[in-house]
Amino acid sequence: MDKIKTYFSCWGLHKGPLAQPSPDLYLEQRNLNRFDAIRSAFKSIINPLRYLLGTRAGEAEDLVTLICSLIHNTGLSSYITLHKVHWAANLSTFCFVTTCITQVVTIFMAKDDPEKLFECFSVLAFCGMGVLKLISLRKSHQNWRKILTEISKLENSQLSKNSMSDADCQSDNNEECVNFSDYIKNYTYKFRHTTTILTRIYSFTAVVFIVSPFVEHNLCKMRGLECQGYPHILPGWSPLDAFSDFGYVVTVLCELLASVYCVCVHIAFDLTAIGIMIFVCGQYSCLRDFSSRIGGSGKQCKLSKKRDKRAHISIKRCHQINMVLVSSITELDKLLSNIIGVYFFLATLTLCSVAVRLKSVDVSIMQLVSLIQYMCGTLTQLFLFCRYGDAVLHESSLGMGQGPFAAAYWSLSPRVRRELTMLGAGMMTSRHLRAGPFNHLDLPSFILIVRTAYSYYAVLGKKE
Repeated sequence: MDKIKTYFSCWGLHKGPLAQPSPDLYLEQRNLNRFDAIRSAFKSIINPLRYLLGTRAGEAEDLVTLICSLIHNTGLSSYITLHKVHWAANLSTFCFVTTCITQVVTIFMAKDDPEKLFECFSVLAFCGMGVLKLISLRKSHQNWRKILTEISKLENSQLSKNSMSDADCQSDNNEECVNFSDYIKNYTYKFRHTTTILTRIYSFTAVVFIVSPFVEHNLCKMRGLECQGYPHILPGWSPLDAFSDFGYVVTVLCELLASVYCVCVHIAFDLTAIGIMIFVCGQYSCLRDFSSRIGGSGKQCKLSKKRDKRAHISIKRCHQINMVLVSSITELDKLLSNIIGVYFFLATLTLCSVAVRLKSVDVSIMQLVSLIQYMCGTLTQLFLFCRYGDAVLHESSLGMGQGPFAAAYWSLSPRVRRELTMLGAGMMTSRHLRAGPFNHLDLPSFILIVRTAYSYYAVLGKKE
């Protein structure tokens, strides 16, 4: 009898005489069943999420290993060994591409709703860039493998004990040899620190973005306001909601998996590109120091065959390092140029659309928090690319009194002096990273984008 009473009470019926079911209680019970179904279905995809978010432990934390771990988190095997895609990555890619298509459909359906249009465009810009980055990681894996292989070989040769003996490095005055390991540890630590900060920013942004629709929906119900439909993570077209609760659960799970995988792709691509830039900057700094010590201290002007031999070995080594760096920058520029060019354009439009929504009066608290953290994430991503692109330009620039031009050429024979001059000529060219056909990846470009977005925001403020 108690079970029967409980059953009737769940449907809004009194314990005594029969009464009509309450529509509000029915809807609340339906929502509870729907969220219970979401909770149970979430457990079924926890293993793929753990695979995508997991990191490999027990390996040496050098630069290439850290980059390969980030690529591994997207479901791709290490580029150094083989190229293989995990089944969880294929499932996540399907959900990711499907949700992007639904967002495109929503943009065409929301022509008469400016707020919905701007919201869909902002999220679609971020997801669309994730699709481009995923295509680059999968289709251009041979180019990424080439860069990482060259980096690994160069670092291993510099850390090898047989690469150059101390006797070859030392000058006539027992001058200390350049310690390559210190430079490698320095820029590896910088990359690890950048990885930690960027991963935390991206993770916090993803958590806020995923949780905010459900929090806003619950706050709307607590205030007794009318809620428009059921909460969704991504503002996409959701035709399955009208059929059954199971269709809504499937849609939300696809959005959850797509959101997590999109963040994983952004983290892997951005940190891989930034890691290569940090490597190039650290190696150029090491190369300038190493080439400036060619010829010894210069206190003894008497020519020596032993000193010429040491200088010849050092010049040859500097040429090899410079060729690897130039090759890495060239390959990275080919991989980043079109993607960053599109991103510059979309970032400008995204910041302008965020400015439009911030000027709107009907923005709720959770929407405002989501907009601010989304804008901060976009600016952080854009700033990191421009910051390290500018660092590559600065570190690759060689002025008078630096590098080979600071070497003690007067202590060398004319033949070795000519070799030193050729080395200086080869290192003088500055290396730019392009961002499309018109811009470069540097800090002035970042300032230009921010000024453009702020000008658009100021114009909207004056119109109101």
